[in-house]
Amino acid sequence: MVGLIASLPILISPFAAPIGGKMADKYSRKLVLFSARFITSSVFILMSIVVNFDISPILLVGILSIILGIFGGIEGPSGRNMIVDILGREKIAQGNAWAELANGIINALVPAVSAILLTIFTVNQMFWSLPIIGYLSSMLLIILIIYLPKQKVIDDGSSNTSIKESLNYALNDQYLRPVLILGMSLMIWGITQPLIPVYCRDVLGLTGTGYSLVTSANFVGAIFGSFILIAFGAKLAKGTLMTVCMVIFSFTLFLFFVVKDPIVAGFLLFFSNIFITIWIASIFSTLQTFSEEKFMGRVISFFMMMFGLVGVGFIVGGYLGDTIGITETVAISSFVIITLNLIVIFLSKPYRQMKI
Repeated sequence: MVGLIASLPILISPFAAPIGGKMADKYSRKLVLFSARFITSSVFILMSIVVNFDISPILLVGILSIILGIFGGIEGPSGRNMIVDILGREKIAQGNAWAELANGIINALVPAVSAILLTIFTVNQMFWSLPIIGYLSSMLLIILIIYLPKQKVIDDGSSNTSIKESLNYALNDQYLRPVLILGMSLMIWGITQPLIPVYCRDVLGLTGTGYSLVTSANFVGAIFGSFILIAFGAKLAKGTLMTVCMVIFSFTLFLFFVVKDPIVAGFLLFFSNIFITIWIASIFSTLQTFSEEKFMGRVISFFMMMFGLVGVGFIVGGYLGDTIGITETVAISSFVIITLNLIVIFLSKPYRQMKI
């Protein structure tokens, strides 16, 4: 039950992402982002009260988690596309590279900081840190609202088109269609993620510090991949290179579940996360480059739906790992990702020739 409630925001956000994409195309992205972040912070306050005062915690936390998922999905497209508002289309690749670097650093710091704070505060008390951080980030967004130039919103009626019509636009575009299809690789990638801690414990024999060191290679790899993106920028956002990155990532991740040496396993996690980081940033850059301004928010939201489906992958991965085995599950997942990428690159000439 606890695991289900904790996963609700991830499972709900994909359904809200297209709504957020439409709002990002119709209204000011900075205002959409600020409003969603402020509401999310307020929800965290209610959740902290519910948890600390033990007010029907299971039911109310579940409801509040659904609300968090909705507004998390709404803010995503505006947050990512503000990179375009700030830097312009000509610097999209560099902007996404810095965004992935920030994500990598945050993902590396949060577990360590949380572990330190848990030696001082209880788990219930830690809930109060969530609204504090949320409101601080909301206040920082006010600076962007004041100083950023006004977003170019194209009011030609396209913002009122249905989400289905917007999806048809994306799938009928020769560049956007193959990229969005390959976005499904994220859900398949999600299948492998819950199996990592099990493999570390049962096969590599790692617990505590050893497990932390091996899995921290994920974060280091993401940071390293971000530096590569910053150095080479748009040169990596090409169809052939994106497929190469995903094939290398899938094969390297499979090898992680084959080796028995913890040091080699940690290196493989580090290496694989370099390529998935480059791939994700390149996907964002290509979608933002080839989508029309008036549809950019919704196009990005369709890819962000795939991030939400990672949660579905977690569930599928846990089930398959218990039924057919960890190595077999990862082998199937890696094979499907590689096959999907090879099919797209062989069948789509525009994707093969794509570059920004």
